[in-house]
Amino acid sequence: MEATTETNAPVLRSEEEESLIRQISNLDLRIKQMKKITAMPPNIRIKIETLKKIQLDLLEKEAEFHQKVHMLEVDFQKHYEEMYEKRRQIVNGTYIPKLEGIPEPSDDAADQAQGLPEFWLTVFKMTPVLQAMIREADEDALKRLIDVRVQVKNDPQPSFVLQFEFEPNDYFNDRILEKKYLMKCCPSSEKPFAFNGFEIYDTIGQEINWKEGANLTKLAVEDKDGQKVEMVTNSFFNFFNPKPLFMTDPILSVQFLETDFEIGYYIKERVIPRATLFYIGEVDDDLDDISDSTDGESLRGVTSLESDKGAVSKHANSEEDTSMKG
Repeated sequence: MEATTETNAPVLRSEEEESLIRQISNLDLRIKQMKKITAMPPNIRIKIETLKKIQLDLLEKEAEFHQKVHMLEVDFQKHYEEMYEKRRQIVNGTYIPKLEGIPEPSDDAADQAQGLPEFWLTVFKMTPVLQAMIREADEDALKRLIDVRVQVKNDPQPSFVLQFEFEPNDYFNDRILEKKYLMKCCPSSEKPFAFNGFEIYDTIGQEINWKEGANLTKLAVEDKDGQKVEMVTNSFFNFFNPKPLFMTDPILSVQFLETDFEIGYYIKERVIPRATLFYIGEVDDDLDDISDSTDGESLRGVTSLESDKGAVSKHANSEEDTSMKG
């Protein structure tokens, strides 16, 4: 018989396993520390409670700081408007820039494209999290998207509004589609130490005024009796009014809306200010920036047509607990 030798090769764990082990270890340390504090003598516990009170006072000051930063952002956004408007004009072809070192365009209008065709569709497709939300049927409508902008507000309450401006098209009558995100900035009475600045807590979408037979969020299918019925289908345009899709399931609704908050904040903070860099491929954004575990299907935020009941795909979230720093 041939002798067999056993090798003590190291066990290789996946990143998920390593992360789970760290979480368990950290939880164990926290439990031990809490038990240790509970067993401390009264004079030590009084000091700890006093420190906790100071921590709450610090959080109140931190909330005040974030509120002032938000007011500064509201006031400062007018300084961006001129540059965003110039970008809009170049993209739409209403302004033709001249630059030294680049040949002048010909006078033949037939040789010239108007602005930068499909600019925003390209930006979205170069952004992993948004690309996952777009299906082929959406693309023709998104080719008509001529500007995406944000308005940051403080009255009547802190919020920001995403505005998507379209050329006249064959799909809907609206020229501007809006999505509003409501925010708050105060420590929770239940979990005050979880405070981390502004937090999105609700969203207000828009009912799209679809032209007859052109609704990209609906699909006509035949039921078991051969009757045609409309079902919700995958579409980027579900982004503008997502709540009705998930109101029947409270748990799923919370998960989905958290992901929706993250996407809205990502558009505000990354996509709009860096649209040119996305367009030319010079932004190295990973999908992990939005969520460590959200896959492409779940980002679409739709019901599946693979079952009669329209099974809803799961949604995950992670980006900094949907909190925002100033």
